[in-house]
Amino acid sequence: MFEEAEFIIAVYCLICEYYQRLFPKGVRRGGFPPKLTDEEALTIAIVGEYLGLENDTAIYRYFRQHYSSWFPSLPERSLLIRQWNKLWKVKEKIWQAIVQDWGANLDNLQFIDTTPLPVCHIKRAKQCRIFKGDPLLEVDYGYCETKGYYLGHKGGFRLSFSGMIIYAPLLPARPHDSSLLEVLLQGVPAYTIVGADKGFINLEMQLKLLEEYGILLKTPLRSNMQGREIFKLSQEENRFRRLIETVIAQFTERFHIQRIRARKGWTLLAKWYRKILAHTVCVFLNLIHGRNPIDLEGLVRY
Repeated sequence: MFEEAEFIIAVYCLICEYYQRLFPKGVRRGGFPPKLTDEEALTIAIVGEYLGLENDTAIYRYFRQHYSSWFPSLPERSLLIRQWNKLWKVKEKIWQAIVQDWGANLDNLQFIDTTPLPVCHIKRAKQCRIFKGDPLLEVDYGYCETKGYYLGHKGGFRLSFSGMIIYAPLLPARPHDSSLLEVLLQGVPAYTIVGADKGFINLEMQLKLLEEYGILLKTPLRSNMQGREIFKLSQEENRFRRLIETVIAQFTERFHIQRIRARKGWTLLAKWYRKILAHTVCVFLNLIHGRNPIDLEGLVRY
């Protein structure tokens, strides 16, 4: 659809629109503003994430090599990375503004799931000191059917029917998914159907959600479960639920969420929200141009 240059311009215009609406006086209360504007810095980060560039250094080198004339104020790498990290709250607010403008948070059919965010290989876990004592995000041991045991965190996802990410908390690795329902369902409007996989089966919580909040959490049922038809995903609903599996695959393969390099909680948050915002911008551009919302491959022509 877009040429790469057109995509950069589209992202920049969108970010400028939201940044200036949400932060008309800027986000700094003192000191000298950076030569590279926040809108430019966010555009570089979002486009770099979409292009599948694996880390900060790769994004910086790509834009330094191919678009230095577009961004003549591009600073040295360490300054740009620091600027990105300091804008983590800005990324979150722009992402949420896009979600609310589209009305994705009001969809009456939503989907939830989690994915592991390893910090290091399990064999090196005892020697790992990353995030130890971190006030924001303490690492812990977790288990995933595909990856086995790992040390790190979980990434939570709640999606709208269109595939737009509504909510994406960073979660502790140890608890079972079924015990994280209250966190993942924060802000879900009443009379919403939420689709999930079998890992979220929790009859007590499902009854509580239905009786107190009017939220119907539906999953595929195990073969020995009888009398729970109200909580069973229909064949069509289960087909739509696989949408979230596609999105998580995009985050794993294109956005490299399981290879995030961070040593502190706030740095991880900054990179996490950068990836969430990048995906949301791509979905939003697809939607306003009448395309399949989660067709990221076809968004830019190479």
